[in-house]
Formats: sequence, structure tokens, C-alpha cells
Amino acid sequence: MSALDISFLRSCPGPEHLPGDGRPEICIAGRSNVGKSSLINRLAGGRAVARTSARPGCTQYLNLYSVQDSFYFVDLPGYGYARAPERERTKWTGWIALYLMERHPLRGVVLLVDARHPCLPNDMEMVEFLRERGRPYIVALTKSDKLARGKLASSARKAQDMGPVIPVSSMTGMGLDQLKKWVFQTVD
Repeated sequence: MSALDISFLRSCPGPEHLPGDGRPEICIAGRSNVGKSSLINRLAGGRAVARTSARPGCTQYLNLYSVQDSFYFVDLPGYGYARAPERERTKWTGWIALYLMERHPLRGVVLLVDARHPCLPNDMEMVEFLRERGRPYIVALTKSDKLARGKLASSARKAQDMGPVIPVSSMTGMGLDQLKKWVFQTVD
């Protein structure tokens, strides 16, 4: 598959600031520094549409992206460790919960999990939250290129406890065609 036409629209300080046009949304969720922005940029063919940083906690709003002029990606603030005041992290947690529970245009969630650390408690809590609410989701094992083939296979087997899994890499493009296919099927 070719690169997606992705453009950054705006940062929203809470779900109430997201568009009300009814376009379908795919949520990008995961721990701080798991590679959400890098994945978005790779899906856009390497264009820097999302700001990346080595510092955890840079995504502090719900970042809205138009995809193919037909649906949105909503990049949530990362959960887990972030260099931000506790008050800010608590606010983000509330936004994430509200968005995942009540957002009608939300069609599915791409849950990014570091392939080197599958099934961490925060990720398992997110999976349980999504399951309880009946939200369709897929686990994208990021940074898969950093593991040898045998270790990646072991990580993917372990992550299957979380749900459907696709090993992906923003560096090599591994798994991105399969991920795009899931996104388009979920949006339709």
C-alpha cells in the first residue's frame, strides 16, 4: 500500500473540542514514548506531520489528523511515565477515558505496545478498558525491528493475550500494510 494522505489539523484540549462532523475516527493510543508520532509519520510516507520527541509526555492534547480526507486519526496523550506535573497527567487520563467511553465517531483503537515490553500493567489495563466497552482494537507491537526474529516471535506470542497483534516498525515499514488494511476495514 502507498503512503496515506495525512495532515495535522489541530490539538484539542479535551474531547469536547473535537469535530462534530461525524467523520469516523481511529484512535492512536499507547504509553508515553511508544512511538505514536513516529508511526503516524511513517504512515504518511515519512513526512513529518506529527511532532516526535525522545522526551516522554510531549503529546499533551488530543492531536487531530485528517486521513485521506475521509476519516480522522486522534492521537491521545501517552499514559504511564511522562515528564509532566501530576495534575496534567490526571487531566489526560480523564480525557482518554471520556473519549474512549463516549465518542460516537470512534470506530477503533490502534493500541501501540513496545515489542520489547509486552503486557506491561498499564497496557493490560488499557486492553481491559477497551474490552469492557466493546471498542474494536488492534495491538501494534512497535519497535519490532529492534528485536531478533526469535525474540520478536516470542514477544508477539506473549502479546496475543492482549488481543489481535501486528508487529510493526516505523523504521523499516514492517507490518504497516497489514495495519492500514485493519484501519480501512474498521473505518468502513
